[in-house]
Amino acid sequence: MPQIALERSLRLYSLYVPLSRLYAFKAPVFFLYFSERFPIDRVLQLEAIYYLAVVTLEVPSGYLSDRFSRSRVLQTSALASVASAALFLLGGDSFALFAAAQVAFATSYSFASGTDTAYHYDTLAGLGRQDEYAARESVLARNGLLATAAAALGGGIAGVFDLRFAYVLVLIACLATVVVTLGFGEPPTASHGSRLAGPLRQLRDCFDHLRRPALAWLFAYVLLQVSLEHVPYEFLQPYVALVMGEQAGAIQRTPLVVGVLASVVAVLASLAAANSLRLRSALGITGALLGVTALQALLITLMSAVVHAAVIPLLLLRSVHPAVSTVLVRAEITPRIPQQLRATYLSLHSLGGRLGFSAVLFALSVLVGEGQKPESEALSTLLRACALLAAGGLALLAFTHRALREEASPGA
Repeated sequence: MPQIALERSLRLYSLYVPLSRLYAFKAPVFFLYFSERFPIDRVLQLEAIYYLAVVTLEVPSGYLSDRFSRSRVLQTSALASVASAALFLLGGDSFALFAAAQVAFATSYSFASGTDTAYHYDTLAGLGRQDEYAARESVLARNGLLATAAAALGGGIAGVFDLRFAYVLVLIACLATVVVTLGFGEPPTASHGSRLAGPLRQLRDCFDHLRRPALAWLFAYVLLQVSLEHVPYEFLQPYVALVMGEQAGAIQRTPLVVGVLASVVAVLASLAAANSLRLRSALGITGALLGVTALQALLITLMSAVVHAAVIPLLLLRSVHPAVSTVLVRAEITPRIPQQLRATYLSLHSLGGRLGFSAVLFALSVLVGEGQKPESEALSTLLRACALLAAGGLALLAFTHRALREEASPGA
C-alpha cells in the first residue's frame, strides 16, 4: 500500500478510536434499562451471555484478522455494533431479543479486540514508525476515554427523559463508526495469509508463548484486571440508586447522576492513561501494574462495606486501573509477539479475561438467588464476594511478580 494511503488509514484510525467509544448506555443506564424489564438474576445472566459470546468469538475473530484482513474484521465489528443498538431499542420485554442484542454487542467487541491494536501497530510498521507505538497508544487511550466521558454525560442526560434515548445516541455513533472503517486500507505487513498456519496450529503457537514467565504473568494479570475493572462498572448504577433511595421501576435522578460521575471518571482515566508511561518510569512496570490493581481492590472493598454517599467521590478513581494497565500491558505484549500471531494472541488475552468474568457473573447470579433478597442486601453480598476475589488475586500476583521483572521489557 502506498505511504499516502497508510497515512490516511492512520488518521482514520485516530478518529475511529474515540468514535468507537461513544457508548452512551454503558455507564449511566444499561443496568437500569435491563432492571426495568428483568429481575437481577436475569440481568446478571444477560451480562454473562455477553461475556460468553465474547469468549466464543475472540479467538476466531483474531484468526480471521491474522489470516485474511485486519480492516475487514474492524468493519464487521462496526456493523455488529449497529445491529446491537437496534436490537436493544426493539427488544421490548423479550429476554431472547435482549440476549441477541448482547451477542451482537459481543461480536462488535470481540472483532475489534486485538485487531484494533494489531492494525495500529502494522500501519505504523508499514510507515517505519513502530517506535511511536507506545506513545501513540497512550494518546489514543486518552482520546478514547474523553469520548467515553462525553458519551456518559450525554447518556445520563438522555436517560433522565427516557432510558431508550441513550441507545438512540449509540445507534447514531455506531453508524458513523461504520463510515470511518469503510475508509480503512489494509497494512502491507498484515497481508501474510500464505505464511499463516491453520487455526489449531495458530492457537498452539500462541500457547507456546505463554510458557515464557513474563507473558504468563501478564496473562494472569489480565484475567484479574478484566474482572476487577468491571465490578464497579457493573454495580455503580444500582449502588448510586440505593444511595439516592431509588429502586428499579421508580428511577428518576440516577441516570443523570451516574452519567455525570461516569463522565468525570473517564476524564480522570484519560489523564491516567496519558501519564501511564511516566508512572511506569517512576514505579517500574510491576510497581505500576500492582499499584493500580491495589487501588481497584480498595474501591471494591469500600463498596462492599457501606452504601453511603461518602464512597461515591472515591469511585471517581475506578477507571484508573484499566486506563493505566491497558496501555502498559499492550506495550509489554505487542513487541514480544510475532506479527503473524499478534491479533490471535491479543484476542486470546481478551478471551481469558472475559471467560473469567463470565464465570464470576454466573457464580454471582447463583449466590444472590432468584430475587428473594432486598436490593441492598443482594448488592452487599455480591460486592463482598468480589472484594474477596480482589484480595486473593492481588496477593497471588504480588507473590509472583518477579516473573515479569526477570525478563527485559521491550516497551521500556
